[in-house]
Amino acid sequence: MTCYSLDEAGRGTLAGPVSIGCVSFSLTTLEKIRNGEILKGLRDSKKIPEPKRIELRKEILKYISYARVTFVSALFIDRFNINQAIFYGMNRSLPSGSNPTQKKIFLLADGNYKLKITKPIEGYLSLPKGDDLIPSISAASILAKTYRDEYMERMDTKYPGYGFAKHKGYGTEEHRDALVKLGISPIHRLSFCKFLRSGESEPTLF
Repeated sequence: MTCYSLDEAGRGTLAGPVSIGCVSFSLTTLEKIRNGEILKGLRDSKKIPEPKRIELRKEILKYISYARVTFVSALFIDRFNINQAIFYGMNRSLPSGSNPTQKKIFLLADGNYKLKITKPIEGYLSLPKGDDLIPSISAASILAKTYRDEYMERMDTKYPGYGFAKHKGYGTEEHRDALVKLGISPIHRLSFCKFLRSGESEPTLF
């Protein structure tokens, strides 16, 4: 059986895609991680300084057996909602299950989800704060966040004035002020920005 770990980044942002990371390590590599031989400092990516996240990403990609990061657009989020976007991204991030001889799959995911996985799996464990407790989920978290952050930095050049490189699309005061001044860009989530028109609060994420 092969275990794949999943985590997302950008769930609560006002702009940009949600990013889903999926990783798998060999049993030998996991043992080395547990023994503190490699990949020291794995935890929730939000709790790791940016330079260290980039350093860890390089090391993760060196030891990984499988890795994929999937972006799901703001347009998809607006059409289907954030949870459906995350499930869609999870399914896209998993390896193809078309080979009947492929090893059975078990999933580990951060959060408290009842996962909607269309590909055949043996089962899953959805664990609150899993990205801080399970190293393989931490690795998925780091990949999801670092690649999304880099994407938002590129969007800062494409859509200047919003401060995407700084806040990565989250609803900071600076970002909200820029929205009032500049309006909504093509990468903003309209369903998350209704408060601009109606005086509503930002959407509940859970």
